[in-house]
Amino acid sequence: MRLYLPCDRPEWADREVQAVFTLLHGYTNDGDDWVCSSSALRMAADNGLALIVPDTSNSFCCNLVNGPAWNTWLTREMPHQMDRIFRLPRQREKNFLCGLSMGGYGALYMGMTHPERYAGIASFSGSLDMGLMTRNRDNPAVRQVFEPILGRELELAPDKDLFRLAENLSRLPRARQPKILCTVGRQDHEPYHIYQQNQNFRRHVQDLPLDYTYLEWDGGHEWAFWNRSLSLAIDRFVSPGYGERCRRAWSCKTSEEEKQ
Repeated sequence: MRLYLPCDRPEWADREVQAVFTLLHGYTNDGDDWVCSSSALRMAADNGLALIVPDTSNSFCCNLVNGPAWNTWLTREMPHQMDRIFRLPRQREKNFLCGLSMGGYGALYMGMTHPERYAGIASFSGSLDMGLMTRNRDNPAVRQVFEPILGRELELAPDKDLFRLAENLSRLPRARQPKILCTVGRQDHEPYHIYQQNQNFRRHVQDLPLDYTYLEWDGGHEWAFWNRSLSLAIDRFVSPGYGERCRRAWSCKTSEEEKQ
C-alpha cells in the first residue's frame, strides 16, 4: 500500500488531517496507478487529505475462494496497522472510500458492508453489476476472472451482490448510511459494458431511501474521466465547490489563446 500525508505545505505543519480517502485501483493494475497516473496527490494537498492507496490484486476486494483473504486485509488488518503506525483520523465522518472500475465495485462493496466506517463511498466507471458480467458462464475469460471470487458455479451470493447490499443499506436510518456517488462515461461500453452496468444499478437503487448521486458525462474508461470524478467526490464529501474549481483550472485558456 501507499500513503500520502498533506505535509508538503508549511501551513500544514501543525494542522490535523482533514479527512482520509482510501483509493482502490482497477483490474490487472495496482495502487501505483493512482500515484503515477492521476492528480490525486495534488488534490489531497489542496484539501488537507491523507490518501491510503492499497493493492487489492484482481480480487474485487473479496476474500478469494481458494486464495488470499483480501477483504480481511482491507477491512481489518490494514486499518489496524495504519492506526498503530500513523494514527490517522478514525472518525466515520472523516473517512471516505473511492474506487475506479473493479475498485468501484470494491468501494461500494466494502462501504455498504461496513457503513459504520465511511461517511461517503464513490464508484468511478465501476463494475457494479456482477450478474451481468458473469452471465456468459462458458466464456473462459469470465471463468478466469470470477471463479476465484465466486467459485466454480459462479453463483453470486447476496453478500457480494451490490443490488442486494444497497437494499440492506436502505433499511438503516439515514444517519447511519454513507453518501453514495457513482460516475460513468457515456462512451464506456465495450468490452465490459460499464455504462450499462451503471444504468442497471441506477435503476435499481434510485428509488430506495439512500443518499445516492449519479453523474454521467462524455468520456470513456480513462484517467481524464477518473480525475474529474475524484474532484467531484472530494467536492461532494468534504470540500463543496472544489469540483468546479478544478474544472475551471483544467479548462482555462492562456491570454494568447483568448486573443485568438
